[in-house]
Amino acid sequence: MSTIDLIIIGSLCQSPKSAYDLQKQIEARNLSRWVKIGSFTVYKKVVQYEAKGYVVSETVKSGNMPEKTVYTITAEGKKVFRELMKKFSIAETRVFLDFNAVIVNLALLDDSSAAECIANIKNSIQTTKAQISEQISKHKEIPLFGQTILEQQRMLLETLEKWEENFEQQLAEKERE
Repeated sequence: MSTIDLIIIGSLCQSPKSAYDLQKQIEARNLSRWVKIGSFTVYKKVVQYEAKGYVVSETVKSGNMPEKTVYTITAEGKKVFRELMKKFSIAETRVFLDFNAVIVNLALLDDSSAAECIANIKNSIQTTKAQISEQISKHKEIPLFGQTILEQQRMLLETLEKWEENFEQQLAEKERE
């Protein structure tokens, strides 16, 4: 099972939800920024969980709204949740940044294209840091656990800014040689 499973099952431990409500909560928490998870994946997962006995479903209708299927965590689902929490809390911490695939291949580009890619990475780091800083200052109502993740991401991005500056200095020194 993956971190996506932990996110979805954890959300269902909070309260029963439809697949649509799960997807909206994932978006509201900005989790899709760090974990690739779309609405089809969410729907597919809850159907799998029901087949495994982790959730039960109930079709409900509210007023003039169309029927929707709401999923409720079972005792087995709560057990799986605890196991996933333990599994991921002791797992090796992996930090893979998509732009590392670009860095590894920079030598294959001409100088101008390589410089453009480096500038893109620098801009992306700065833009993402600004977005997260804005979220931190705008959304004081976010619970402590959400706030601390945003703060963690801001701090990581500050470190990446310093790394990127150092990388550019090293490249400049190499060119002078």
